[in-house]
Amino acid sequence: MKGGKGGMKQTKFILVLFISILLLGIAAISACGFFGVGGGTERWKEEVRLSDGRIIVVEREMLREGGGGEWAHNRSLSKPKQYVIRFIAPAGSSKMIEWRSEKISYSSTWPEVPLIFDLESGKPVVISVVYISDACEVYIKYIYQNDIWVEEKLPDRFKQRTTNLYLGLGKGMPKFINLKTKRTENDDLGYRKSIRQVGPNRKVCG
Repeated sequence: MKGGKGGMKQTKFILVLFISILLLGIAAISACGFFGVGGGTERWKEEVRLSDGRIIVVEREMLREGGGGEWAHNRSLSKPKQYVIRFIAPAGSSKMIEWRSEKISYSSTWPEVPLIFDLESGKPVVISVVYISDACEVYIKYIYQNDIWVEEKLPDRFKQRTTNLYLGLGKGMPKFINLKTKRTENDDLGYRKSIRQVGPNRKVCG
């Protein structure tokens, strides 16, 4: 009889211990969400060399959200949600213009990635890339005119250009990225060719 009571006490103890561990786990996950693990916003300024040789500074943001793969491959528990570029309008204006990524990869919630910022005939231009299938991605061109961003479809083949925006996007971004840092890291950190350059094909597969 005593042994039976002892067994019941041991069972209750194990049950209480299990529930306590479970509650602590839930609390830890909640705390991670509360303190921004898995989400948040990265902000930095970046030097950009335009096609005419001028160098300007743009403001960039990367909004993050929870998700993006298993823990073993994504210990930040987060992934990009949206990219933002802000810059002063050309022609001496003090107006701040903002571009935000809108397109999403075909089978996920990963956003298009901006690769080029430039001015063409005085109009701001952004070229991004987004996946349209498992093995294929496509470049997208946006032109800012009449106070809105307009998508302009690129021809199937066009002049190849080197990416002039920073590719090393992640948590803990530096506050400022100069041209030297960008050139070194974009070239040397093993990024795939389709994002180190734009073109000469609008669609890239393989």
